[in-house]
Amino acid sequence: MEPTLDQIVEIIQKNFGPYRKPIHENSRVEEDLHICGDDGIDLLEACEQAFNISFDTENNSFRNRFSLAEDEYLFTSEGLDLLGICRFVDWLRGIPKPIIRDVTVGKLHRVIVEAVREQTKQD
Repeated sequence: MEPTLDQIVEIIQKNFGPYRKPIHENSRVEEDLHICGDDGIDLLEACEQAFNISFDTENNSFRNRFSLAEDEYLFTSEGLDLLGICRFVDWLRGIPKPIIRDVTVGKLHRVIVEAVREQTKQD
């Protein structure tokens, strides 16, 4: 049985508490739900455990599943750089500013369904 969008919403609410606004397919995980950094990783791990899958397998990588380029990430870091010193040092070293690809709950659901289908076939 494939995971439903409601199951994904339930995982979010179970791990991060209730939200004032309803969570739907177009809710952005970071911008709307304020899940970032380690909390974002916790959400992905909770989804992997709930559906007995892995986002990063021998046949399909995490970056491929979420269509991430080399300098793109799903979540911002939780670090604090008040004066911008770290960003300045990265700029001096030629390290580009990371691009955050804010995933929607709907996209997360589609990736999970794809992973379940793929990993069920292999069993």
